Amino acid sequence: MAHQLPQEVYDTCTGLVYCSFKWLNNVTSGFGMTGILIAFQVILYMATINRFGNTRAFGFSAMAGLFASLWLATMKLIDWSTASIFIIIGVIGLVSLILNEK
Repeated sequence: MAHQLPQEVYDTCTGLVYCSFKWLNNVTSGFGMTGILIAFQVILYMATINRFGNTRAFGFSAMAGLFASLWLATMKLIDWSTASIFIIIGVIGLVSLILNEK
């Protein structure tokens, strides 16, 4: 099965960013947005670890990943099964933030 060309996606879809992400998922068999989400979390973690420490950096990046995965799953850019993994990591990050403050 041949992948859709970008102009075919843009003819049947409205919104430049959404259609680009939809095409990316089509070409990469759904891994494109998951890879971007993982990269987003790693970048947030690496950017905040020196200033706030390991626990807070992990909690912050996990919570940001949780909200981003909910947003992407609602837009059907990632599967809910993939989003549930990020939700579990986000809850672990929230618990670690709460326990770190005590």
